[in-house]
Amino acid sequence: MMLTGPAPRKEGTPGAMRILLIENDPDDARAFRETLDKTTGEFRIDRAENLSGALEMVSGTEYDVIVTDLDLPDSRGNETVLEIGRRALKVPIIVLTEIDDQAIETDAIKAGAQDYLVKGSLDTDMLLRTIRHSIERKHLDWELRQARRRLRILHDAASSLETCTMKKKAYQLAIDYARMILPEAVCQIFSEKDGILTVVAASPELSSRVGNRTRLDFGLAGMTFAENRTFQFRSGEDMPVINSPDDGYLSGISIPISSRAVFQCLSLSKDAFSGDDTSMMEMLGGHLAETLDRITLERKLRNLAIHDPLTGVFNRNFFQIALNREKLRAERYESSIGFLMVDIDSFKEINDLYGHIAGDRILREVADYLSSSVRETDYLIRYGGDEFIMILIETGQTAAVVRDRILGGSRLAERSIRLIGRPVTLSIGHSHWDPKTGFSIREALAEADRRMYQHKNSK
Repeated sequence: MMLTGPAPRKEGTPGAMRILLIENDPDDARAFRETLDKTTGEFRIDRAENLSGALEMVSGTEYDVIVTDLDLPDSRGNETVLEIGRRALKVPIIVLTEIDDQAIETDAIKAGAQDYLVKGSLDTDMLLRTIRHSIERKHLDWELRQARRRLRILHDAASSLETCTMKKKAYQLAIDYARMILPEAVCQIFSEKDGILTVVAASPELSSRVGNRTRLDFGLAGMTFAENRTFQFRSGEDMPVINSPDDGYLSGISIPISSRAVFQCLSLSKDAFSGDDTSMMEMLGGHLAETLDRITLERKLRNLAIHDPLTGVFNRNFFQIALNREKLRAERYESSIGFLMVDIDSFKEINDLYGHIAGDRILREVADYLSSSVRETDYLIRYGGDEFIMILIETGQTAAVVRDRILGGSRLAERSIRLIGRPVTLSIGHSHWDPKTGFSIREALAEADRRMYQHKNSK
């Protein structure tokens, strides 16, 4: 490898265009330099005599343009262009060769060269114009490639989010894809609940922030959420708010995600993000917003399918699901299940005397009272009309104790007196099922139902 000295009057000038010339013929190299010396431009020319030397120089130096012969001591034809292109992805390549052949020129362009020049026919204006146009075309080509790459990533993100069923997973997917689109960025997502923004997902660099909480009237995240619009700042001085918790980040993008969250991409460098970067993040944010809306809707639909809309407790559709689930658990762990059958006394009379609106209020009061009387792990099911079933996990024979505690409470009577002027009472039957006894669940439920009617008839 040989590195030539600089052209007189132009070497080392700050801002000079840096050119790598790959040419093993010293006379051709001299002619190239002399052609550029006739211009008023500022150039620094490094020279390599073979491909291996050129690749070594490319790995350590940033060049504005590479000019190469096709036939070198260690490489021939379009392999030269292909190999340089693999190592210098963003640098334009100009082929400078003795062969004036249209087919070879076409093949060189297909291999990745921006232009093709023939030795001996060069003039200064042509060479300078070719270099400038090649740089412009390569820049546009690189931007187009990056845009296509980003659009593919965005398409993949949309596909992944479409299959996501958990909000936590959706947040992290959005972070991961944002980092693919903006590799230099660090990202975080705030989710709003009860007037507080909480960091729910973040890049590894910000993982310690997950769980941090901030007020809606504080910082860039709060402003983004409150105003429901995107903010972009390019330096610390033009950050939209003074009281930002992200001091130290010199540029960033802050995007509202519907009315649910805030998505931020930040950098320690100034001017790290362009307008196109912001647009890409807004599109990713749009996909995330659609996913969050879908997950919320699906949860509501699932909730409606298994919950009674009047009282909010589980409905009859869920009864068999819960029963099968707890039967398997009891068999696996050799535990027992307690059952309570509950009926509101004289409920038809309450409806007839006070109206169905008052009857609905009583149903809600009973459901609330029963819910507060058992553990969160137990099940309260509105079986139909004024009947409720309670499945008590790992309670067994102590179901009778729970029954007595419910009947001994005064809160339901006090609430019902305020609502309709008279106390509401309950009839409750209890039973339990143990997988070791051979007694079936159906028989256990029938026993609870029988005892409930015995209790009702005894009044």
